[in-house]
Amino acid sequence: PRSEAEVATAVRQAKLDGLAISICGGRHSMGGQQFGEATVLLDLTGMDGVGEVDRVKGTVEAAAGIKWPELIEALHARQAGDDPMWSIRQKQTGADDLTLGGALAANIHGRGLRMKPIIADVEAFTLVNADGEVLRCTRTENAEWFRLAIGGYGCFGVITSVCLRLSRRVKLERRVEIITVDRFLPMIEQRIEERALYGDFQFSIDEHSPDFLKRGVFSCYLPVAEDQPMPESRNELDADDWRELISLAHR
Repeated sequence: PRSEAEVATAVRQAKLDGLAISICGGRHSMGGQQFGEATVLLDLTGMDGVGEVDRVKGTVEAAAGIKWPELIEALHARQAGDDPMWSIRQKQTGADDLTLGGALAANIHGRGLRMKPIIADVEAFTLVNADGEVLRCTRTENAEWFRLAIGGYGCFGVITSVCLRLSRRVKLERRVEIITVDRFLPMIEQRIEERALYGDFQFSIDEHSPDFLKRGVFSCYLPVAEDQPMPESRNELDADDWRELISLAHR
């Protein structure tokens, strides 16, 4: 489908035919919820429109099939020359090509050190329920649908568009340390006191290593002044380095 109306038509037809519906976007769900046997598959990636940014409320309406890189690019394009800009608050960690609708379906979390899951970033959304009805859902309008659909993995309907709450874009500095698990919680508390916004801890997963689940890479992202210059040189991996990392990851 490429529109909300097409989604509603497909849902109503599936009901008449006695067929279940599967919904997919980035196709990243580990449980395989996006695929079903003898179901009608709705691929929402054709629904990728973005509305204008409400610079007063700090919100934007976007179609559920848009992926995070395209959404961020559209936000920047719509605010060209504006200062400051609005951007997303968070997204799933570890991958980019995932859809906005999928984020709501799983009620994802990002790396925000004091952020709630993405439900806190949602002002409203539009849902096509199992009867093909189009519902606008907020915390006060169709509130039960709002609670059920976010984190519902598509069981309660198809999310077609989302009004997303944004935050002011800020420049961040990444700080990286190698630490052990016993230092993790104290370090998180320290970084929060230092106003770090995001962070994560990637610990060793080599079961044959003495560092297994004990030692890892702790990264945090702290706001810096907008006029702070970017480093002239950055440590980047070349193609051979990436191939070596992929090889190590599959041993």
